[in-house]
Amino acid sequence: MIAHGHPQITATDISEKALQIAKLNAKKQNVQNKIKFIKSDMFENINQKFDIITSNPPYIETDTIKTLSKEVQNEPRLALDGGQDGLEFYRIIAQNAYNYLNPNGIIILEIGYKQRKVVTKIFEETKKYKNIECKKDYSNNDRIIICYH
Repeated sequence: MIAHGHPQITATDISEKALQIAKLNAKKQNVQNKIKFIKSDMFENINQKFDIITSNPPYIETDTIKTLSKEVQNEPRLALDGGQDGLEFYRIIAQNAYNYLNPNGIIILEIGYKQRKVVTKIFEETKKYKNIECKKDYSNNDRIIICYH
């Protein structure tokens, strides 16, 4: 959706604190009028469709968090914990995001560097997406999954 020549952005998070920080950052960059902020647990409070859905969902296995560096452990647990196998949010996105995509829309997701095969399989099993591909990061690790409507 284009509004006055600029993309219309909707930013969502379950964390009110994260949304407040995002709003401050948007104001610093003078783009606060181009972004709609919604507090939502996944798709709970979403009632529109998008051309692009992006997410960096929590993808660390619950039991692995305690083994991570103190710096990472200082992050909010909500931002890290992807459930027992680290894949809880990918399953939710795979099952639901399709309903929030416009025709020819895409989903772009960050993944853990060892999760390409299993996340791809989760999306393939829904039989909702035309094509699924993976992109590598600058360290040549699998890092981004792209799913096409």
